[in-house]
Amino acid sequence: MMNRKDVLLEQFLCCHKKSHWFVSFEKAVAGLTAEQALWKQSDSENSIWKIISHLVFWNERFLNRFKKSEVPEMEGNNDTTFTYLQEYDWEQVLQQYNQVMIAWYEAIEKSEDEKFDESISEQSKETWLESISSITLHNAYHIGQIVTIRKLQGSWNKEEGVS
Repeated sequence: MMNRKDVLLEQFLCCHKKSHWFVSFEKAVAGLTAEQALWKQSDSENSIWKIISHLVFWNERFLNRFKKSEVPEMEGNNDTTFTYLQEYDWEQVLQQYNQVMIAWYEAIEKSEDEKFDESISEQSKETWLESISSITLHNAYHIGQIVTIRKLQGSWNKEEGVS
């Protein structure tokens, strides 16, 4: 029987590398070029690159809070998180996402079970169990957007798991 930690670890694994009910990030970006990652159907939408930038920003931020590391003051608003990695090249963007997901997995794995009952901040009643579960849902939501964008641009291979 899985405990809470096991469930959270499985959720992170499914978002990162293990396709299950939805394709993993790894499959969603497999074979994607920088040009495809920058593609947008219209100016009002986010590109895959921008979505991954947004995911790295929020995953890093909450990971730092979870580990009780310094979290810099946020400049701008949620919209600015979509340009967080604009100075990086495509391989670096993918590497950043992979690194933060591995770091999350390791931090959860090393945590005592009581950590998940702690409040995420003095101002919040939300526990780490609730927050981490929401983080994985957020990742899954945006992975679905990545697959949808790839379908729209014609770069998605339905053999990857979603037709």
